[in-house]
Amino acid sequence: MEEMLSRKWVLALGVILVAAIGVNLTILVGIYPALIGQQAGSEYRFNIVEDFAKSSGIPALLDTGQAEQQAKTISVTGTGVVKAKPDRAVLSLSVVTQAESAGEAISENADKMDRVIKAVRNVGILENQTETSAYSLNPIWEYPKEGGSPRIVGYTCSNTLRVTVKNLDKVGEVIDAAVTAGANQVSSLQFTISDEVMRQLGLDALSLAVKDAASKASIIATAAGVTLVGPVSISLSGYSPYVRSYAFESVSGITPTPILSPEEVSVTVSVSAVYGFK
Repeated sequence: MEEMLSRKWVLALGVILVAAIGVNLTILVGIYPALIGQQAGSEYRFNIVEDFAKSSGIPALLDTGQAEQQAKTISVTGTGVVKAKPDRAVLSLSVVTQAESAGEAISENADKMDRVIKAVRNVGILENQTETSAYSLNPIWEYPKEGGSPRIVGYTCSNTLRVTVKNLDKVGEVIDAAVTAGANQVSSLQFTISDEVMRQLGLDALSLAVKDAASKASIIATAAGVTLVGPVSISLSGYSPYVRSYAFESVSGITPTPILSPEEVSVTVSVSAVYGFK
């Protein structure tokens, strides 16, 4: 009796084993194409990734549709230019002196610059319209023709005054007064506008630049037969305030120096923009 029961258990276990092998063979047949790289296998792997992404909330790495959407962009640049009449001039007036000793060069320079400052004050330049922009003291070296060491034979002192002239009709008068008082270098003259006006011009030019970029993107999209869906990114790529520099020769004590301001100065802003389309 016990022998019959043992045989029945062996038979039952054999049936279970055969069934398990059959199930495994069925699964293997289903995924075999994927193991050998066939198209069916590719779809099988893609579906698993996609299903996992949907259930977990993580974007699928094999989402080719999203990659194509990101590639659908139009890149353009936009430029905006705003012009205005200058409302001030900026002068650089220098006093340069030389002497055998450093003390003498400094003292002589200080006396002349003091007279220059008083002279520009007398023609209406206020204290807050002047500032020292550069100052230097350098030795003058003498180099022997044949051998020997170089030696210091004097000193050069230079003091530069930056003057802002808000009344453009007085630019020539300011130059003549400074030169008469002792200024012996007029290194630059620029016509520009106040910081407040410059800031507003920059904002206006920026607005025009963005509109210019949008217009270009729209034209490209229309020509290509696609529809814009809005800007993806816009960044400032350039800001260029343009001031006019004036070259002249100052003649003091004979005739007034003629200075004519330019008609206008400009501010140019450029942007880089990327637009999506569908």
